[in-house]
Amino acid sequence: MFIIYINDVVEHVNYGSDLYLYADDAKLLSFIKTMEDSAMLQKNLDSLTQWMETWLLRLNMGKCKAISYSRRPELNMNYSISDVTVENIENIKDLGVTFANKLKFDKHINNEINTAYQMLGIVKRNFIYLTPDSFVLYKAMIRSHLEYAVSVWNPHNQSLIE
Repeated sequence: MFIIYINDVVEHVNYGSDLYLYADDAKLLSFIKTMEDSAMLQKNLDSLTQWMETWLLRLNMGKCKAISYSRRPELNMNYSISDVTVENIENIKDLGVTFANKLKFDKHINNEINTAYQMLGIVKRNFIYLTPDSFVLYKAMIRSHLEYAVSVWNPHNQSLIE
């Protein structure tokens, strides 16, 4: 039996970046203010690559993405893991919340509203007569989508509120 412990991966990422682990996901976060900070992030990625080679682990590079939250596009660099360039994206979904690189939640709000409408359609098609007791269906199938992570994406633009 071969058991891999990932507790020591945190020790290999120590050049000004934070590593967040959740289940089988790892996120590397770094504040980039200068080109030296970008080089340090790449150094952390290289260190992470060495750790993976030591434990004979491989990443699914199709799932590895980079997103930058910045007003200064000149600091956005291309990063690589195991000599494969990591794709830069504009939106990323993390724990059910879609984050845009401009920190706007328009796409997330629209996705949740569309999902809620789909659930409402399912309820309307399958239940002709709804009693007050069946309001539990609304709470479970529709309202839950509208309320999930509402503290994160609480809209402040009038168009999004509507």
